[in-house]
Amino acid sequence: MTRRGTWLRYGLVSVLLIGIHLGSLWFFSEGVYQGRANVPLFKFPEKVDVFFLLTFTPTFIGLKYLAYDSAVRALSGNYRPPALIVCFIAGYLVALAIDIACLIAASKPIADSGLSLLGSIVQTPLVLLLAGAIIAGVALQKDAPPPAQPGTPR
Repeated sequence: MTRRGTWLRYGLVSVLLIGIHLGSLWFFSEGVYQGRANVPLFKFPEKVDVFFLLTFTPTFIGLKYLAYDSAVRALSGNYRPPALIVCFIAGYLVALAIDIACLIAASKPIADSGLSLLGSIVQTPLVLLLAGAIIAGVALQKDAPPPAQPGTPR
């Protein structure tokens, strides 16, 4: 977990989420719903707010992963047993799955996009905070003084 790796993960997550958001917007624009909610496929690029698509995901969604990476690196220092790496990856993947589900839900024409995207802003930081707290607890526990042996003076 280096700084270059942190920025690489941030860039990959941002590109992945932008692609999923664009793909789900395209999927729900043609053929799933009937009526005025459908955007004809040949008009699809005109109906996408590219500025929103390219700025929302990297700033509001991607920056929390950058903060999570930085916080875990600062708290754990050079202490990286396999259990901490598994906890780090598990927190990352659970939060990413919630974000993907919220982006897909926000892409439906009949969905309330604001509330669907609010889920990815409110729910996933809790998952990342929980995983970060577990990592911090284990990393700080290694620096605790050893328990006193019975019969030894303090």
